[in-house]
Amino acid sequence: MSRISSTDVVVPKSLSAEERQQLARALYAVHEQIFDGVEFEAFTQYVVESKAEHTWIQIHRNEAGDIVGYCGLHIFERTLGGVPTAVFRAEAGSLRAYRGGNVTMRFGMPLALSYLLRNPGRRAYYLGALVHPSSYTLLARYFGQVWPQREGAVPPELQSFIGELASGFGLKQVTPERPLVRQVGWKTRETEVEREYWQHCDKPAARFFTEANPSYGEGHGLMTLVPLTVSNMAHLVRTVCGRKLRQPVETVKALARKLPGAARLLRSHGMKQVRQSPLFAHFDTPTLEALVRRAEFLTLPAGQHVFRKGDASDELYLLVRGAAYVLAEDGGEEKVVDELGTGAVFGEMAMLAGERRSAAIRTATASTLVRIPRSVLLPLLAAHAHLRQGVWQTFAGRRFDDLVRDNTRFSPLGRKGRLAWLRQGQHRELALQESLSVEEGCSLFVLSGRVEFERAGMWVTTRSSVLMEAAHALRVVAREPTQLIVLPRKAAQAQRREDWRASASH
Repeated sequence: MSRISSTDVVVPKSLSAEERQQLARALYAVHEQIFDGVEFEAFTQYVVESKAEHTWIQIHRNEAGDIVGYCGLHIFERTLGGVPTAVFRAEAGSLRAYRGGNVTMRFGMPLALSYLLRNPGRRAYYLGALVHPSSYTLLARYFGQVWPQREGAVPPELQSFIGELASGFGLKQVTPERPLVRQVGWKTRETEVEREYWQHCDKPAARFFTEANPSYGEGHGLMTLVPLTVSNMAHLVRTVCGRKLRQPVETVKALARKLPGAARLLRSHGMKQVRQSPLFAHFDTPTLEALVRRAEFLTLPAGQHVFRKGDASDELYLLVRGAAYVLAEDGGEEKVVDELGTGAVFGEMAMLAGERRSAAIRTATASTLVRIPRSVLLPLLAAHAHLRQGVWQTFAGRRFDDLVRDNTRFSPLGRKGRLAWLRQGQHRELALQESLSVEEGCSLFVLSGRVEFERAGMWVTTRSSVLMEAAHALRVVAREPTQLIVLPRKAAQAQRREDWRASASH
């Protein structure tokens, strides 16, 4: 498991000029792996050589002693409208494997509280130029009052104040239509699937951010103001303490489920969590009770592997709280190929196909999962068409993306287009010796089983997982129970036209 092993706090003003340069180079080496669009000199001036009256930099290291993340907190003391005012600003970044522990808030909270206690009555704000939905989601989670907010428009006088602060820090408007969106330049490096995750995230705060700042991927920041009032700071303290207590409470609940008496008391809560998933929403109460009784509830911290590629296990997992990465190996390193949110299921490939785990799953945040044994799920799949269809659709989407992800022939479609094409297909279950006609130009995606078809006067047998285009009309015969999808001709022809255009342009 990747984890932060040690944390240091550095005050740049206490260092020599040479030491500050060394610190800037070390932090920038990590920064470059997380963000794009900022040169070394600009990074140094912004983070290490800040003109703020107070600056602290928190440095995270792994067990090998390598820097894997940082957080800089700055306090600018200003007089605004004749009133002494403290403006807090911050920037943070952690390598993907070390994210999700909410260490930034735990670092900033005591420093902010200490400053406010030393300066009673001083007006104070946190001002962010947020370049990613995760940053806004974090603030909305911990503070009771954040501007702008999805509940209502920003009052004109407050919007003018935020604009005045932004301009004071040299942040220019991108367009007059969105006065709170400013040019920052920091672009978060993320994969296509990570961008899609945030675009379709079920968290209201994330949806609000992407609507308010749709061009955040271009380095545009949403100016966000958090009044550091007594009530807002109290809300922060309560939330931080509550989240620290939640994990041991969830762990106790998971252990209690194994005890005969306590299990009955917690079963209704477990049923509520499972029923929130669309796959199990239509189950009747007795069926759901039987499933929950035999399932295992897991509470995992951020950054922990649920399983690794090649592991031998066949359980299905339901993510009832949190987020997780699907990881594939790329040149000896793990690459994010999907990001899962609350309600997602995974592990269906090993369960349905009897294979070892085809990818690794690692929690992106603190998460609660339900592990359902294959012996429990198979009878339910046989009895419930809705569940069977949902699990096979999930299986098809992941197996299809595995097949075509690195195929240059399909790259013009992008992941979203590829999966949209798959959803247009016709899913068929063929019994032994059952046949199916496939029209010329359509594509055949064999999910499981074995089929036979005639090609150039010869009978060809193929097993899952195979994707092939029918150059001529085919009669496919199942030589064992088979699951397959017939993809429409129109999409296949459109792909050929894209191939032709690409070759013609060269």
